[in-house]
Amino acid sequence: MKTKLSKTLVISMLVILGWNNKTNSQSQWTQTTTPPGGSIWAMETIGASLFAGTVSDGVYFSSDDGTTWVQRNGAFPNMQIMSMVVNGSDIFVGTDNGHIYKTSDNGLNWTDVSPSGISPSSNIRLAHNGITIFAGTAGDGVFASPLSTLSTTSWTSFNTGLTVSSNLLDTVSLKIKGTTIYAGTYAEGVWSSPTNSPNWSLTSSTMPTSSDYINALDVGGSTIYAGNTSGLPVLYRSINNGVNWIQSNTSVFANKPVYVVFNDGNTVFAGTEGQGILVSSDNGITWSSFNQGFQDSSGNWFCNQINVRSLAFTSTKMFAGTDCGVWKRDIITLGENDFVDKNQFVLYPNPNNGKFKINYNTTNRTDIEIFNILGEKILTKTNSIQTTNEIDISNVQKGIYFVKIGDGNSVHTKKIIVR
Repeated sequence: MKTKLSKTLVISMLVILGWNNKTNSQSQWTQTTTPPGGSIWAMETIGASLFAGTVSDGVYFSSDDGTTWVQRNGAFPNMQIMSMVVNGSDIFVGTDNGHIYKTSDNGLNWTDVSPSGISPSSNIRLAHNGITIFAGTAGDGVFASPLSTLSTTSWTSFNTGLTVSSNLLDTVSLKIKGTTIYAGTYAEGVWSSPTNSPNWSLTSSTMPTSSDYINALDVGGSTIYAGNTSGLPVLYRSINNGVNWIQSNTSVFANKPVYVVFNDGNTVFAGTEGQGILVSSDNGITWSSFNQGFQDSSGNWFCNQINVRSLAFTSTKMFAGTDCGVWKRDIITLGENDFVDKNQFVLYPNPNNGKFKINYNTTNRTDIEIFNILGEKILTKTNSIQTTNEIDISNVQKGIYFVKIGDGNSVHTKKIIVR
């Protein structure tokens, strides 16, 4: 599972991933000390605390960005953790044996809140909207419970419309957008229902029938993303609530299964099997590799091609759960003071086609630098004494870029969109 920082991590507006103000160098992925237990299929954060769900050894906790880990299994040692969600200070985990556990004290104590009647071999996928928690199962469909009264007896079946096929009862991913819940199923695509009453209907009729195992779902802005992990693996996106679906650049994904998607409305990260992490800053139209540090200078993977199973974020770090443990890289946030007064720094037009002008109200020499969403510098203009600068980056890909201006006394940053 991925975590949205304060529900919405606004990467494209306030964050440059991988660019360091102090060293002016690009950050890379580095491996943490890594908890035992193999692959990391689920991660969540509460503040600066990181929780990792392993494939064979339950839950681990770190309060220092993965430098040290402590096992926090409580009543469920050695279980495979399939999903994890956070609601305030409460953490919920779904296991591979039909159980759901809850903790309110960072994993020191856990309570079994599993619905009765679920198959003991069921993989549990979780989602919630702050009012209701939903559990997708392998073979028993979807269950729902009010969070305020959650217990083993508070769950009810949420399957109306799903029972037309036994495959529909095998739910492998869940995601909520507003008042609608989406379910990725085994062999039957993506379905949706109102969150307040079960009434499921197919939303992926335009997907190829080979897209049978929808393991990854995410919603950001008006776009829904669905990644499948068998048949013909590819990533799909829909801009009309699932009525129509478009394949995202099949040559980039090259039939690599997509296990996790994170989308903040502009920037999309896709965790894959065999191709690490791909990133898009134009809503899934074009993609770039986001694997600096996963590979050496020759492109060789440091570990098993870094199959990425989960993503999580704190205010300063991005984490990737892989088959080789937990990896991290810096997020450099741009605070309010980094954005300039409109009378001091004017950039126009914005959005633009890559050609724009900058007016800067200063008599000092200015340095202008432009970075892409990966933190890579694409242009430098130094020692300019002009109050108006004409910039041309029309040769770059469409997407989000950051313009940084310094005059020796202060440094300011502004986001631009190249269309």
